[in-house]
Amino acid sequence: MNAFCSLVDNTVNTGYESYFRYHLEAEIQSQKLENESYSLFGHDITTLTHDTSETTCSFLVPGLRENSPYVEGDDIIQLRELIYDHAGRLLGMELWMTQPILFNRSQLQPQGFPAPGGRWRGEPAPGWTGIIYNARVLAVRRKESRLVVKIDGSPDMRYSFSRPDGLKFNVQFPVPSNRYLPMKHVLPIIQEALRHAYITRYQLTNGVPNQSQASSSNPSSGSGGPLNLGGPPNTPWLQSMLFPVEADCDVQTMLNRGSFKQAFFDQQLNWEQMKAIGSICSHNYGTLPFLVSGPPGTGKTKTLVEVALQLVKSVDGVSHVLFCAPSDPAADMIVQRISSHFNSTELLRLNRPSRTFAEVPGAVLPFCCIAQDKFDLPKFEQLMSCKLVITTCRDASLLLHSRVTNADLFAAEYGLRTVINPYAAPPSQVDLHWTALIIDEAAQAMEPEALIPLSIVAPPSGPVKLAFKPLFIMAGDEHQLGPRTSLPSSPLKTSLFARLFARPVYADHPLARGKTGERAPQVLNKSMLPIARPAFANLIRNYRSHPAILAVPSSLFYFDTLEPEADDTDRLTSWSEWRGRKWPVLLHISDSEDDMDLNNGGWYNVGEAQLACAYAARLVQSGLVAQKEVCIMSPFKAQVACLRRTIREARFGSLWDVDIGPTEAFQGLERGVVIICTTRSKPRFVESDQKANWGLIGMPNAMNVALTRAKFGLIVIGRREILLLDPDWRAFLDFCDRNGLVAGEADRLVQDRENIELTRLEKVLLAQEQDSTLSNSRALKVVSQEDEMWTGGMQAALDAESANGYEESDLEGNDQEEHDDKEQDGGEGKQVPLSQRFLQSNLF
Repeated sequence: MNAFCSLVDNTVNTGYESYFRYHLEAEIQSQKLENESYSLFGHDITTLTHDTSETTCSFLVPGLRENSPYVEGDDIIQLRELIYDHAGRLLGMELWMTQPILFNRSQLQPQGFPAPGGRWRGEPAPGWTGIIYNARVLAVRRKESRLVVKIDGSPDMRYSFSRPDGLKFNVQFPVPSNRYLPMKHVLPIIQEALRHAYITRYQLTNGVPNQSQASSSNPSSGSGGPLNLGGPPNTPWLQSMLFPVEADCDVQTMLNRGSFKQAFFDQQLNWEQMKAIGSICSHNYGTLPFLVSGPPGTGKTKTLVEVALQLVKSVDGVSHVLFCAPSDPAADMIVQRISSHFNSTELLRLNRPSRTFAEVPGAVLPFCCIAQDKFDLPKFEQLMSCKLVITTCRDASLLLHSRVTNADLFAAEYGLRTVINPYAAPPSQVDLHWTALIIDEAAQAMEPEALIPLSIVAPPSGPVKLAFKPLFIMAGDEHQLGPRTSLPSSPLKTSLFARLFARPVYADHPLARGKTGERAPQVLNKSMLPIARPAFANLIRNYRSHPAILAVPSSLFYFDTLEPEADDTDRLTSWSEWRGRKWPVLLHISDSEDDMDLNNGGWYNVGEAQLACAYAARLVQSGLVAQKEVCIMSPFKAQVACLRRTIREARFGSLWDVDIGPTEAFQGLERGVVIICTTRSKPRFVESDQKANWGLIGMPNAMNVALTRAKFGLIVIGRREILLLDPDWRAFLDFCDRNGLVAGEADRLVQDRENIELTRLEKVLLAQEQDSTLSNSRALKVVSQEDEMWTGGMQAALDAESANGYEESDLEGNDQEEHDDKEQDGGEGKQVPLSQRFLQSNLF
C-alpha cells in the first residue's frame, strides 16, 4: 500500500493520467482473456418474445451467480447460430478437420461443399450461419444463473429465430467498452487540474515552501514532533482531495464540547455517528476528504444518509449535494432510506438510459426522470433545482458529458456575464452549484471510478475566491474486499478510500484506530493540543453479530475496538452441537481432500461439502433457525457448485432456501448462520492461490468478509495444517482451541491463558460467565465498567479533568441531559453517566 501511495505521489505532476490509463488497459486485456474462458459452445437459447422489430431470449450461464463471467445490464453478448446436419453434427466440420494428406485429390468435391482440410489452411471453422448477433443484456438473474437479452430485428435474424426446432448457439462475452470509457474520459480532466495545481502549489515565486517539505511525519505535537499546519495560500482543492497532507488540516486548540448542539433527523444514531456528522457539518477540519471508517455492521450508510440530510437542510452554504455509490443496488438503497424527506422535485435518482425499469425498485421510480420510455436527464432547470442527486460513480459521467460540472457552470455563468458587461468588476466570491460529494461503500470503487463524481464537484481552476469550498466525504472499510479486478495484482484493487487512509495525515494521526498500539479508542487530552483536527471518524458499534463471532475479527482487523450492540444474538445458544463454552462459534477440523474439477476448472472438496450441508440440515431441523437465515460459502466456484449439488440430495431434506454462493457475493449482506468451507487441503497450492487471489488462506480481507456476515452462528470447516499457514487463521484457530470450540478431532489440551493474549471481547465473555448478573444481559453494553480498556482511561481522564482545560460551560448541564444512545434498530435509550460522557466527548 505504501509503495503504491508513493508511486502515485511521484506521478502526480505529469503521469497520473498515464499511470491509471496503463493499468486500465492492462485490466481490459486481462478481462478479455478471462471472458474467453467463459465462452459457451452449442448452447441452448430460449426465445421469449419475437416480432419484426426485436427478439427477446434467455439462456443459462454457468457461473453467473459467482460473477464468472461478470455481466451487467446493457452489456453486449455475442451469439453465433450453429448449423447441424441430419446426424446432429456441425455441418462441414468433419471435412474441415480432415488432414489434406489423407484426402484423395482425384475425387471431386460436390458443389456447394467446402474443400477438405480447411483447418490446416487456416480457414474459419464451418458449422454456423456466418452472422454474429449482438444481444444487449436486459436482465441479469444471478440467482437463476440466467441472462435475458434483446436482439434488434433483421431479416436473417427473424428467419433464424422463428424456426420451430431447437436452436444452438456459441455464446461469447466481450468486455463492454462502456464499462471503462467514463474512467478513461475523466483521466485527462483530472490530470490537467493536477498540472495546474502543481504550478499553483509548488512553483510559487513568493518563496512559499511546498507541502511535502512542510509536512511532518506525525501530525501531533503531543508525540514530540513539531506541528506544522501552516499550508501555502490558495491550496488547490483537487490536489488536497487526492493527495492530502498535514498542511491541509485545520488546527484544533481546544478540547471538544461535551454535548451535541444540532438536532438530528435520525433519533437512533449512536455517539460515534453523531460525532462524525457533527465534524462534517461544521467543516472545521480543513480542506481534505473526510473519511468514515465503518467496520461490518456499524451503520456506514445510516451515517451518510444523516450527513446528506444535514448538509441539504441545515448547513449554510451547502446548496446541492451529489451522493454516489459504486453499484446500482447500493444507490437504490440510499434513495429508499432518504426519500421520505424529499419530494420528487428535490431528489433525483439519476440512471443511465440503458437501465431497465425492472431493475429499479418501485419506491425509487418516482424519483427518476423518464422520457420516451427510458431513463433520461431532466431538463436543465429541473436538474438545477434538485437539491440531492443520487447515482452510481460511473453514471455520474452523464453529468460530466452534459457539461453541468462546477467548472462548466462557472464558465457559462461568469463567461456570459463578462461578454454582456466586459467592464464589470469580477465577483468578490463565487457560489458553486455542487457543494458536497458523498460516496458510500467507497472502498469498493476503483480510484478512476471515484474520479468521475469528483470531477463534477471540483471547483474551477485559477484564482477564484469561493464562498464555500465543496466537501468530499467517503465511507467504507478498507479491511473488506476492495474493487473487483481480473488482474489479481492490479493497483486498481486499491481504492481511493484505502489509498487515502494509508496516507500519513490519516494513518499517523494520534487518534487513528490503534495508532498508539493500545487496543482501545483514543482519548484526546490537553497535553496533545494543538493538534491537526482529525478528518476521519472511526465507527465502533456493531449491530449485527454475537460477541464471540466478533472477537477475532475485531482483534485482527480493528485493533479490538468493536463493541457488539446487536439484538437477538443468543437465539442458538441452546443448540446441542456447540462445543466447549457453548459460544455460537464452531471450528470443524476436516481431513477430507480437495480435488480439481476437470471440466470447469477450480477446486472442490466433497467431504467439506457434505459436512456443511449436514450442519445446515441439523440447524433447520432444530427449529431454531429458518432455511433462509442459513448460508454456506466457499471462495472456490467448483466448491460452490459441489455444495449446490450436495444440498439437493434427499438425505438433507428440501433445503431449497439455504443460500449458497462464493464469499465475495456476500459482501454487504448478513445471515443468521454462516457456514464457511475453506476447501483447500493441499499446502503446496496455497502460495499459487494467493498469487491468483483465490481462497481464504493468506487473504485477510476475504477472511474478514467471511467471518463477519454471521449474526448468531458461525461454523468454519477446514484442515488444521492449512489454517496454521496463515497467521490470521492461526489466531482464529487458537481462539477456538482455548475455548473448546472445536469439533472433528480428539479433544486438545486447553492452552495456558497466562501466556496467551486474549481478545478483549473474549475477556468480557469470560467475565460474563463468572458474573451471574451479566450472564442474563441481552447484549454487551457499549461501555462496561468491567471492561479494562475503559476503566483505566476513564480514571485517568477524570483525574486530569482540571488539567484538560474543560470550561465549565462545556460541561454545564450535561448531567441533566440524556444522551440519545439508542440501539440502531430501536432499542431502549441508555443514559450515559457524566464520567463516561466526558470520556466520549474526547474520543475519536
